[in-house]
Amino acid sequence: MSIPSLLSRRAALLAGAFAVAGLSRPGLALGAARANPVPLPSADQIRQDYQQMVDFGPRLPGNANHVKFVDWMKREFVAAGLRLGPCESYAYRRWEPKRWSLDIIDGDQRHAVPTVAYFVRSQPTGPQGVTGPLVYAGRLNPDGPASLPDFPKGSILLFDAELPKMHLRQIVHPHFIHVRGETDADVLDSLYHRLWTMPSFQMDDLAARGVAGVAIIINASSAMIAGNFSPHASPYKPKVPALFIGQDAGDTLRAAAKAGRAAHLTLDAQWVEGDVPQLTAVLPGESEEVMIVDTHTDGQNFIEENGCIALLQLARHFASLPAGQRLRRSIVFAGWPGHMSGDMPEAPGWALAHPDLMKRAAAAFTIEHLGASEWADVPGKGYAATGHNEYMNWPATAGPLNDFVIDGIKRHDLLRHAVEQGPGYTTGRVFHNSGIPHVACIAGPNYLLGIVPNGHMDKLDADLASRQTAMIAEIIKQADRTPMADLKGSDSSLGADPIAGTDSSKRTQCQAS
Repeated sequence: MSIPSLLSRRAALLAGAFAVAGLSRPGLALGAARANPVPLPSADQIRQDYQQMVDFGPRLPGNANHVKFVDWMKREFVAAGLRLGPCESYAYRRWEPKRWSLDIIDGDQRHAVPTVAYFVRSQPTGPQGVTGPLVYAGRLNPDGPASLPDFPKGSILLFDAELPKMHLRQIVHPHFIHVRGETDADVLDSLYHRLWTMPSFQMDDLAARGVAGVAIIINASSAMIAGNFSPHASPYKPKVPALFIGQDAGDTLRAAAKAGRAAHLTLDAQWVEGDVPQLTAVLPGESEEVMIVDTHTDGQNFIEENGCIALLQLARHFASLPAGQRLRRSIVFAGWPGHMSGDMPEAPGWALAHPDLMKRAAAAFTIEHLGASEWADVPGKGYAATGHNEYMNWPATAGPLNDFVIDGIKRHDLLRHAVEQGPGYTTGRVFHNSGIPHVACIAGPNYLLGIVPNGHMDKLDADLASRQTAMIAEIIKQADRTPMADLKGSDSSLGADPIAGTDSSKRTQCQAS
């Protein structure tokens, strides 16, 4: 279809460049400037928009909720005045849990453990479950048990295990710069990375020895582990059915094992073949250079992944600005899938699918986990709010972007926020590694992966998310005014591990149904 004559000279000049990337008819994405530009979101707007996402339900890769949510995002980008495309999808075989439980059998009676969580992608039992002697087997380490007691075939083994206690010194670059909140010493001595990211306990040898099931007592409360979809990013598929149990149920289970009780374990799940969508939306500017704003579209609750909502809020704002206030560079909004899959290409997959945009990118911004209040197992209170916001890390390429982040944290009065020299701890490290100056943000609350009826909306700090979103918009504007060569600065790690590989995506129709 030819470009209409009414398009501006700017759109006409861009048409050739965007056609190379498969982004046809860029002029249609420009949209007319509105009489009243869309403001950056207030706390009330944040709460409303996040609730709209949560109302779709858990958006696990490729499930019906996820597909509907991505379809809604497409419509929202188009409504804001952006152009979709090219769009892709990935073939994916997803693990879909249906019912899970653990009962202690005492004679003719069964006593249910009130709260259990599943080990993602472990072997299903079928709806009937499995019954066997409950045997306490000691401690389970990530590489498996060091030793095992004698047990009959068909037993359900009970283990103790610990969440990984990753001190901040282990998750940040040596050039970690603490900016606002406690002193460096206080942060480094007292805060831990509390992301519910279970190690992939190796248990295949247990299946070979005839174990019917595994129950793992974790050093966290039942309230904390409720509904957790974990380990979320591991491709490991245990050959035995496995459940996680809160530490408050540990004594009861150990006593039952010591008393020779049996247990009934159910993990009814199925494997489903399907496709997972990936989307790209573009707001053209005056330059062939682009800036990429990205996150993953799959998630469980308000925080996983509210970066999607931030992408829409930024798109609505930037697309509505009058001509004199618009960004010079084009903005590419990328929503890639599969962070909860364990074996999908994620952000590197998007990069491989869009080599031309990667070549023309002056900067990239990966947004994750805004508005996180801190919750913990508090002595005397149980699982409760601590009164703080969750620590947030900002990996940034050394140079102007790093400076913009430090200034923004101070200007927006963001406490317990810190800067790490890139590439850092982020799903978007492919951009920095491929030579694109990059900023990311990520917090790791322990409710991050929880599938609960209210989507953990009671834990949202909407004012915090509003200020964080405003800061990101500000950094994007500052980066837009900075030449690409200056953004690259002198960071020796920039471009040290460029993306390589084969694009495994397939092109799909972009238009939302």
